[in-house]
Amino acid sequence: MLDKAELGRRVKLERLAKGMTLKQVADASHMSPTHISEIERGRTSPTVGALLRIAHALGKSATYFVEEEELPSISVVRRHERTRRTITEGDKSVADADFLTTGIPAGRLRVVELRDLKTGTVEGTQHDGEEIVLVTSGRVKVTVGDSSFELGEGDCVQFKASLPHEFQRLGDEEPRVLWITASDGLLSP
Repeated sequence: MLDKAELGRRVKLERLAKGMTLKQVADASHMSPTHISEIERGRTSPTVGALLRIAHALGKSATYFVEEEELPSISVVRRHERTRRTITEGDKSVADADFLTTGIPAGRLRVVELRDLKTGTVEGTQHDGEEIVLVTSGRVKVTVGDSSFELGEGDCVQFKASLPHEFQRLGDEEPRVLWITASDGLLSP
């Protein structure tokens, strides 16, 4: 959890970056300039409601001001910088995953490339939001709820991520899949 000094620093930096005065932020957030100043100087912590109003006045998500790691507004991930993980079920490896995105403040998107998909099934985590599975090579079977789809190169499926979902390799050719997640909550690799 961020301390009030860091939260205040972020509010002030964003206000200055937008070229706004304390009074402009105060008017837009229906708060007093004195209260905004106290928050910026780390002398007081805003309530959740106050933080939401300040964030709205600054055109930001409130989570931008309280995330542990300060993320840039633009994120570039070079191929050699990707976070790589092996997806396992029990002690068995079922796929390798390259996280193609690292995130931006209050980010809701994550793009993962799955490769070396074994014959096992990769189960997705149910959450609020949506997912897209795009097959870039090979063939996979995607099951969402009670429906199954066989997808080949260039095929894509989009679905509500709150439904149970999984996919598995079909055939001998190694499939490569882009797995795109749009979440109503924050995502991390």
